[in-house]
Amino acid sequence: MNSILIDIKQRNNDWLIGFDNKQFQEINHKLFAQFYNLSLGQTVTKIILAESNPWRFLAALSAAIAADCSVVLGNPNWTQPEWQQVLALVQPDLIWGDLSPVIRQESFVKNKGQGIVKTEPTMGVTELGVCSQRFSADSTKVPTTNADSTKVLTTNPKIMIPTGGSSGKIRFVMHSWDTLMASVRGFHQYFDQKPVNSFCVLPVYHVSGLMQFLRSLTTGGQFASLPFKEVVAGKGRDIDPRDFFISLVPTQLQRLLRANAANWLSQFHTVLLGGAPAYESLLTEARQQGIRLAPTYGMTETASQVVTLKPDAFLAGNNSCGQVLPHAHVTICSTTGEFLGTNQIGIVTIAAESLALGYYSSGDKEDGELTQNHVPIRAGVEETLSSTTGANFQTSPLQRNNGVSLHFPNPQSPIPNSHATPDKIPTLQSDDLGFFDDQGYLTIVGRHSHKIISGGENIFPAEVEAAILATQLVRDVCVIGIPHNYWGQAVTAVYVPRASDVSVDSLKAALVNQLSRFKQPKYWVPVEQLPRNEQGKVNYESVKTTALEFLPMA
Repeated sequence: MNSILIDIKQRNNDWLIGFDNKQFQEINHKLFAQFYNLSLGQTVTKIILAESNPWRFLAALSAAIAADCSVVLGNPNWTQPEWQQVLALVQPDLIWGDLSPVIRQESFVKNKGQGIVKTEPTMGVTELGVCSQRFSADSTKVPTTNADSTKVLTTNPKIMIPTGGSSGKIRFVMHSWDTLMASVRGFHQYFDQKPVNSFCVLPVYHVSGLMQFLRSLTTGGQFASLPFKEVVAGKGRDIDPRDFFISLVPTQLQRLLRANAANWLSQFHTVLLGGAPAYESLLTEARQQGIRLAPTYGMTETASQVVTLKPDAFLAGNNSCGQVLPHAHVTICSTTGEFLGTNQIGIVTIAAESLALGYYSSGDKEDGELTQNHVPIRAGVEETLSSTTGANFQTSPLQRNNGVSLHFPNPQSPIPNSHATPDKIPTLQSDDLGFFDDQGYLTIVGRHSHKIISGGENIFPAEVEAAILATQLVRDVCVIGIPHNYWGQAVTAVYVPRASDVSVDSLKAALVNQLSRFKQPKYWVPVEQLPRNEQGKVNYESVKTTALEFLPMA
């Protein structure tokens, strides 16, 4: 992967906007040497990156990729329970970053003397602190696999990007450099734009922020990164946006419109909009302001977008997600796997060169995860192409209905049509319901499950319910998402209090350190009991009706 180092070395000094290119190269060069030396004599080194500064994060990420390490993208804002999940799952050889105090606490890592990280004052960044042992979440030592182990790495190093699971546990989608580059190629072919200049206001440890950096790096474009709060306050407006792409989630677009940034946004080459459904009034306002909006459809598993609406079509009145990018095929299938025709609603199924390799797994067969196609990497660690997290990886041939191919490939796509080859190709059955119109424009109509998307973040009710029950302040609880003009959906807890003096404030206080802020309920609805049937299953429609009656202005 030395090509990524060459890309960085050959870039002009002005390609990074907001950070000194020379300093970026110095950090990158030093870390590459350290990561490379660490990986000598091992199968593949696993590194968790948990750096809050986006520039240092990206310098470390590109160094680790170039050194052929498996890289796990970490969120430095994870709480202690979330870090416990991650360490138990990943069992890293190294954690790199300015970790929050929660992971340094002696109660969290008891083998404090051996250390996971150490500070390098001269650069103000975190240097390598190599563990002689790896640690599990309960601080017990995990044997390190030697190079002569019988479980030898059989696949290339991975870039593992965090996402949620059906149980609410943090999971990592496994990508390779090839899958990420396929997404980059599809993007610049679709927009006929190279180089790609990116103005990033999204976290770089999410796929949405990561791909913006990779598009700019590998196509020779410029890359700007600013915290979204600073952009709302007016910073970054001095940058000429005419040749830039910016990616937003609907809540960010609304905040910028309220911050009188419509004229600035209208000057961008393209304003990509994804992460959550956008309500119609927001799209209408953006169109009235002349903003070159490009609603997109994609996910972590597809290395961001596989369907995008071009700005000219949006300005002409189209409110769909757009058409399929060159590196993908998208089909609408019935629950039995048959392709559906135009204007028929079904499950969105994706075949793409950018499709992830699977989900990283510790080897536990919880929730029926490891049912097929799992490949051993090293002792106690396996990867799988099968999952029950709402998105289901499969290996199956593209199908036809009545002899006619009903998917909508981009003519530039290298993926073969179903009638052209009998070969099997990887596909992903998503959790989304949608339909294609006669011109190949995709519209998403909803979710197949109860997953909540609020402010562009995936939230799974089981995790939130478990945290609320753990407070011992409620007897029963059901967490749902209710429509919200700003967040898309608002996390709402319908609960049975354990005592009459249990207040909403006490519930909120009990969850502060147990759930990330975006997962904490926005609305609380007290009830005497939840509507459950004889089998104990909740009547979700009844719960939703109760919540909406209690919160008529939500």
